[in-house]
Amino acid sequence: MHPGTKSDRSTGNIFIKPGCGRFLPRSLNFFVWLWIITFLSALLPHEVRGAKQKTVRKDTSKGKSAPASPVRKLTEAAVHKTLLPPPIPSPVDPLEKREHVMHRVRAGETLSQVLARYYVPDAEKQFWARSIMRNMGSPVLAAGKEVHLYFAKPAFKRPSRVAPGTLKAIEFDQSDAFTLTWEKGIRGILFQKREKPYDVELKTVSASLENSLFEDGLKAGIQPVLLSQLAEIFTWDVDLEKDIRAGDSFKILYEQRSRKGQETKAALRILAAELINAGQKLTAIYFEKDKGQGNYYNLQGRSLARSFLRFPLEFTAITSHFTESRFHPILRTNLPHPGVDFAAQRGTPIHAVGDGIVAEAGWNGAYGKAIDLKHDATYTSRYAHMDSFADGIHPGIAVTKGQVIGYVGSTGRATGPHLHFELYKDQQYINPLSVDFPADEIIEPALQKMFENQMRTYLVELTSAPQS
Repeated sequence: MHPGTKSDRSTGNIFIKPGCGRFLPRSLNFFVWLWIITFLSALLPHEVRGAKQKTVRKDTSKGKSAPASPVRKLTEAAVHKTLLPPPIPSPVDPLEKREHVMHRVRAGETLSQVLARYYVPDAEKQFWARSIMRNMGSPVLAAGKEVHLYFAKPAFKRPSRVAPGTLKAIEFDQSDAFTLTWEKGIRGILFQKREKPYDVELKTVSASLENSLFEDGLKAGIQPVLLSQLAEIFTWDVDLEKDIRAGDSFKILYEQRSRKGQETKAALRILAAELINAGQKLTAIYFEKDKGQGNYYNLQGRSLARSFLRFPLEFTAITSHFTESRFHPILRTNLPHPGVDFAAQRGTPIHAVGDGIVAEAGWNGAYGKAIDLKHDATYTSRYAHMDSFADGIHPGIAVTKGQVIGYVGSTGRATGPHLHFELYKDQQYINPLSVDFPADEIIEPALQKMFENQMRTYLVELTSAPQS
């Protein structure tokens, strides 16, 4: 036995004396320590994982189990989106970021002068002026007109700011019915013509006749414009100035259109009418083949209109008829009156009685401001004592039947506001109230069903709607 060892005979164990380890081979020492380190390295992670699993199981066992969340892989973009704060949404309406300025036009003021007041740069000013001129035709704006300017608000306020910002839009009313808008975008300045919204009410009126349409209608409280429309609708079937008899009657279904703030300027239009004349019932139904282009038809779908309008305006009375001799109220002598005088309020619109070309438009001596329309090789019409012409009316321009060409006035030799209307056939005066033109049109088969449905609706309303 090796001198450093000791044997226990009773147990058979062998003991190594202290300090004798130096007698073991070095390679054996190395492998012993390597085995110990490897054993501890392998043992420690399993114990740690076991402890963690044990802790989890312990926690979940105390409460209700929750369903496992599905595993979702995040892309780089998703991670970027998660880490960054969400962007602030921009307003839906871009006008929320604009500053509104209302400018009231002064006499003789041009658009360029208006823009100069708000420090619009010269280049921008010319750009806006050219764009608007393409749609308006005149750089001068009507005195008193409200021009609405919209400027983009600057991102940062400047301590000494003189201009509201960058001009983005211009808007003003063309009339009581339409608004014109120019708005600057990526592709330049966009122009829009928008119709103003309005409220519509349906009403009915009726009256019995004893003397005349206008006299009895006014006594019944019916507005003159409705009486004038009724006379125009049935004008080719009944002469409501001469053919009315005691006991005749009529009933009207009409719509009243008004815009907010313009209730006093409400527009009235007859939708259906019934006229009892000498025991005969005449019916008229309003129907539009195209939007905004309507006409009146009888129950069979035949137009009540003719190629010419019977009257060129909505009037209150006929004050002078066509005659070979009439006592002139100003010249105090008997003279021919080659036309018809329609009394109406100053500014009442005057319509072309038929399609044609403006032959003359200007001052015409005793006629005052007057327009001559050449309709074809046979017929010509004249409109005299006008207060003003409609926009765009000048010699050579084409007009359509019913188009507004001017407004009632009292220019020239006239005692008050009225329209003097003349009609020529082959360059000879004729009585405008005695001409009979052929029927204008009928309802096409494709629109017959639509017309019948509308007709039934109007007739029910005409019978059941409360009277105003």
